[in-house]
Amino acid sequence: MEVITLKSVRTTSHSIHSFRAVAFSKQHPHAFFLSRFFTFNLPFLLKFLVLWMGVTSALTAFSQGFSAQVSSKKVQVGTPFELMFTISVQAANFTPPNLSDFDVVSGPNQSSSIQVVNGAVSQQLIISYGLVPKKEGKFNIGPATIVSGNQKIASNPISIEAVKGNVNTSGNSEEENKAAYKSKIGGDEVFFRTFVSKTKCYQGEQITITQKIYSRYDVVGIKDAKIPSYSGFWTQQQDKNAQIQAKQENVEGVTYVSFEYSKTFAFPTKSGELTVESTDLELVVRKASNRKPRNIFEQFFGNGGYEDVIAKIKSKPVKITVMELPELGKPANFNGAVGNFSYKVESNKQSIKANDALNLKIAINGKGNLKLIDAPRLNLPESFEVYDPKINENISTAGGVSGSKSFDYLIIPREEGSFQLDDLTFSYFNPETAQYVTLPASSINIQVLPGDPNAVATISTPSKTEVKETENDIRYIKKGNFELNKQANEFFNSFLHLALLLLSPLGLVAVILLRRKYLIANSNMALVNERKAGKLARQQLSQAEKQMKAGHKDIFYTEILTALNHYLSRKLTIPISDLSKETIKAQLLTKNVEVPLQQTIFSTLDTCEYAKYAPGAVSGNLNKVYQDTVELITHLEAQLQRKA
Repeated sequence: MEVITLKSVRTTSHSIHSFRAVAFSKQHPHAFFLSRFFTFNLPFLLKFLVLWMGVTSALTAFSQGFSAQVSSKKVQVGTPFELMFTISVQAANFTPPNLSDFDVVSGPNQSSSIQVVNGAVSQQLIISYGLVPKKEGKFNIGPATIVSGNQKIASNPISIEAVKGNVNTSGNSEEENKAAYKSKIGGDEVFFRTFVSKTKCYQGEQITITQKIYSRYDVVGIKDAKIPSYSGFWTQQQDKNAQIQAKQENVEGVTYVSFEYSKTFAFPTKSGELTVESTDLELVVRKASNRKPRNIFEQFFGNGGYEDVIAKIKSKPVKITVMELPELGKPANFNGAVGNFSYKVESNKQSIKANDALNLKIAINGKGNLKLIDAPRLNLPESFEVYDPKINENISTAGGVSGSKSFDYLIIPREEGSFQLDDLTFSYFNPETAQYVTLPASSINIQVLPGDPNAVATISTPSKTEVKETENDIRYIKKGNFELNKQANEFFNSFLHLALLLLSPLGLVAVILLRRKYLIANSNMALVNERKAGKLARQQLSQAEKQMKAGHKDIFYTEILTALNHYLSRKLTIPISDLSKETIKAQLLTKNVEVPLQQTIFSTLDTCEYAKYAPGAVSGNLNKVYQDTVELITHLEAQLQRKA
């Protein structure tokens, strides 16, 4: 065994550093050479180290931008393993791969880590899944995708081999698989509470119901929630415009992280003792585990010492005593409004002709049970015809149910005269003062002028006192002999009638035949894909044209390459995973495609692949590349159709 010690020696005469290697073994004569190399080639060594560190950093950043790894590439059927995606760039729109060959027993779970290396701060996001193979065999986990800097990035694919193991035969494998991620959690570690702003209120009074989660662990997500029915209440959820914020709270001397799960504004619709029912939740929390890291990735990212635990929590029911509204002092026009409101009535016209329309608007503003307020009853003159109002609401739930509600009535006076609308009051119950409040409205004078007798839309409705009986019910009865002439032939039993009767069954037969032809034509998916290949390729090329106009050369070549690959895959009936130059060439030869056209296809594919991975080294007219690709697909489509 050889041990080499590196020493730093500072010379007084030249003020330079030199490194000498001292070998503690006589069996290795190259130790002296190493000593001389490190002593006399220091500038070259420093340049080499700087270059090596730069290349390594670049390769590391590139490889760790978006990557995938698994806890084990050889697993047993019925045994869970972990799939992790590591993202170290600014990204959005994470799309997982197809996991239909596995049972997902956990995830997607998210965690993040921050690293400081030589003063540089980097952050990584880890998205993980707990998977269980459904059967034996080799499976390919395709790449996941993200969008970073207007560019779609794909992770590396992974191959998994599932071997025979201790498979559950009880028919409940999914539950047993999930059991690998479950463990018991004490009731004082994670719990759920329901708070109400009042336990005693009036019928129709607004109360706030807040539900909060308390946990001593990191909450990864919520798996299942049973929403209470709120029987006996009309409810409105608070607007959730921001993310849930976590904060620390001290409960009986213990510090917890609390989350406001929901905030509901409830209005009792009946009196008596009502119950806010309990809510069941299943949380996924991350707690420390005694399990050792299973691979280098868990050891590096620190996941080996933690496990995802499903905690079932349940809030306690809360009793609320609801009092009836007092009968003493209740106004006759009270229609159930409870809260604190203001009131306004206005008309858009003060003078109007008979049989014309005017609008009467009643606006109610304030805080309370606005949603439950019915349209006020109007006490209008008998000759005023009124229609159901148009209701407009502008209600916010930021700090409680508040806002405005308006009723827009369309009114048509039928008689001329001067009328005064002075009985338009509004009453509500104020729970703070436990009293009824009646808000008056200013009197509105309406002057109805005589209507226009020549107007087409004029409708004259006489008053009840002016209605007179007519002398005869039927007038102008023609007497004597007269002839009756046939004005038209009967439709029934005519030629047109019989033709229409036959048209229905013939149309039904035609629809059945067309439907059958359609099903036969679309039963073979390979033929369907081949038939639609040209149309789908043109849609993909339209995306490339947008990138060309925007000046995104690298994305343009990527879209062109994607359009060509998908077109050739569908048209030549080659799976996209098996698509290669050899398979493409074999299929083109089988379909007798002309050799010049084959050369053009491979030349275009080579250009796009080169531009995708080395966009800075490709120059040329993007419009020409686009037009050539369109002509290439058009010519290939024409040749393949002729061969068919």
